[in-house]
Amino acid sequence: MTEEQMTDERPPRTIRMFPDYAGTVLWISMPIDYEDTGLSGALVAQLEAWEQSYYDSLDSDFNWVPETAARIFAEQGVHLARLVSAEVGPQFVVEISSSDDDTEAMRIRAEHSAENPKAEAAFTRLFDEAEADDRRIAELVRNEPDGEWTAYAPLSGTVFKPNSNEKGEPPTEAE
Repeated sequence: MTEEQMTDERPPRTIRMFPDYAGTVLWISMPIDYEDTGLSGALVAQLEAWEQSYYDSLDSDFNWVPETAARIFAEQGVHLARLVSAEVGPQFVVEISSSDDDTEAMRIRAEHSAENPKAEAAFTRLFDEAEADDRRIAELVRNEPDGEWTAYAPLSGTVFKPNSNEKGEPPTEAE
């Protein structure tokens, strides 16, 4: 079996596309910095402008101003998702979430090979790394079923313990 056949048989990997105050609209299991994507500079500029248009179109209560802005934002997003999909190729699906919570996400997949092999390779690497992290974490959980997981918020210094009834607590001197 050739490498190309193996790629064709693998289910496509999903790149999610939505603004969420992360400095990027591209997500795998976490936000993806544009500089790590290999996408063309022109497309990155369009994605940044699209994200900014989202923030600029919301009032302080997160309502669209004007109301037509939601439709325009969604239309531009679908167009940009098609461009991302064309650059990364058919081994990826670009899932774009509408600004309307009642609308299902749209999934876009290129029909032809990647127009930007650098972006295709970058996203392949990003997904491979994320999957390796998932396997590493699963192995840790298997080997230490009674272990304790914590999350640390560096800006506040708060430590979160997900499976406890405690709220976040500031770090102790020993930490």
